[in-house]
Amino acid sequence: MRSANHNDLSSALLAISQSLADRSQLAQTLDAVLTAARQMTFSDHGLIYVLDQTGQALIPSIVHHNEKALIDHPWQPLSLELASDTDPFNYAIRNGEVVLINDLYQYNGYDCDAIYQIELSLGLRSQNMLAWPLVDDDSKTIGLLALFNLNVIDNENALTAFCHMAANSIRQAVWLEQYGQMIKSLSEDNAALTRENNQLKKRKQSQYSGPIAESEQMLEVLRRLDKVLALPVDVLLRGETGAGKEVIAKYIHENSNRAKQALIVQNCAAIPEQLLESELFGHKKGSFTGADKDKIGLFEAADGGTLFLDEIGDMPLLLQAKLLRVLQERKVRPVGASKEIEVDVRVVAATHCNLMEKIKSGEFRADLFYRLNVFPITLPPLRERCTDILPLAEHFAQQSAKSLGLAQAPGFSANVRQQLLEYSYPGNVRELKNIVERALLLSDFETISQIELGDSIETFTNVTIEPQVVTQSAVQAVRSESPNSEQTEIDEHGDASVSLKEAVGEYERTVIIDCLNACNWHTKKAAEQLSLPLSTLNHKMKKYDISAA
Repeated sequence: MRSANHNDLSSALLAISQSLADRSQLAQTLDAVLTAARQMTFSDHGLIYVLDQTGQALIPSIVHHNEKALIDHPWQPLSLELASDTDPFNYAIRNGEVVLINDLYQYNGYDCDAIYQIELSLGLRSQNMLAWPLVDDDSKTIGLLALFNLNVIDNENALTAFCHMAANSIRQAVWLEQYGQMIKSLSEDNAALTRENNQLKKRKQSQYSGPIAESEQMLEVLRRLDKVLALPVDVLLRGETGAGKEVIAKYIHENSNRAKQALIVQNCAAIPEQLLESELFGHKKGSFTGADKDKIGLFEAADGGTLFLDEIGDMPLLLQAKLLRVLQERKVRPVGASKEIEVDVRVVAATHCNLMEKIKSGEFRADLFYRLNVFPITLPPLRERCTDILPLAEHFAQQSAKSLGLAQAPGFSANVRQQLLEYSYPGNVRELKNIVERALLLSDFETISQIELGDSIETFTNVTIEPQVVTQSAVQAVRSESPNSEQTEIDEHGDASVSLKEAVGEYERTVIIDCLNACNWHTKKAAEQLSLPLSTLNHKMKKYDISAA
């Protein structure tokens, strides 16, 4: 092993220290340290192990082989608890001592079998090896420098100073990388909190139309969406009719980097196949009968923004093939055109159908499904997220109150709240919105104390009459009880439908009067007995000229 000039080593050490001082990233620092160490010792090969955060394992973090850094290499992490006490690397770390083996394949003082196997796989047979523990200013061992085929090693003081300096540089780089990861994680958390805070602020606004999410199921949907809001990824929304797929599509658009561009909505089931192609891709003048001018398609109109394709499962098969090409190539060809147009559009598709069943029946293309299904989102039905029901109801009540010019939205009685929570909502959020709007219109605009749910809804007649009630005997009973029964006699040869309507009206009038008598003409109590909003009862009393007098 040849000697090196002391001045040369000192100059090299100064240059190395200046180089390391400019390094901040761990990978760059490790590469600089190993390069400098090999230059100082004229070694052919080497690697640097770094202790993991547990301090129980050495991780091979940089490997050099014949002047090249190896990305794929056979060096494996070394567990200090499992390693042999005579393993040269383990011995150097545990005892803080430098291990120098001048004749690697003849020396029998250490267990070097693992090194032999790795060198064999690399096609090497090193003459010597140096294992130097890297200890920082706090006397903490942070890693190990291993060099092979060294040619200079007679200036131990220079190497000691270098390894000490390298240990501090690596420690600093490790800290900076850990802090960088923490800062990145905190930044992501802060961005998520900022988005959530903005959403909460928007929800307090009367015009807010985004998702109301207090249930864990919907919060998980939003957390899943947060991962791709800023990415150029198409989204497939699945869920029952009325579950809020269009609201989620708007949420995706408004919280993405495309928010300043257009959001265009198209229901694929609402337009015939012949018109849908022109609507989506556009057409040139004269391309078909009635095409008297060029038309820009929705894909081109949504360039830079978002295109929401609702009910994608009902799209005709021919258009599915053309849509697949657009999604793959991001190019559209208007009907009758010879050139394609490049578009930058995020597609959000939605369906209430089971697309796999449609694929089996030949109604939907499997390749389009797998292209759309890259990032699927399944919206839970309202009945499975009960904690969202009342916040949604209050939100819809505020919207309706504002549209009616009310100073404030009416509240919900305890009974109504319970009814809202117990109902199953086959129509999901859309049905809840209709229920609340109808209940507000039928209320006294101060408190919503009655609601109409599901199949029991009757428009302004509201008295449920079973079919068997309106029989000949029922009509005769109304005749006999009504003082004006002579005016309601049915002419067997006349208009029976008119007479039936009058008979039902008289029956309803009699029921209301009987209930009012039983309640001592307390209209609010009578309305509760009849399961009617008070405003509806007052309307019927006016209609039938019913009064306490």
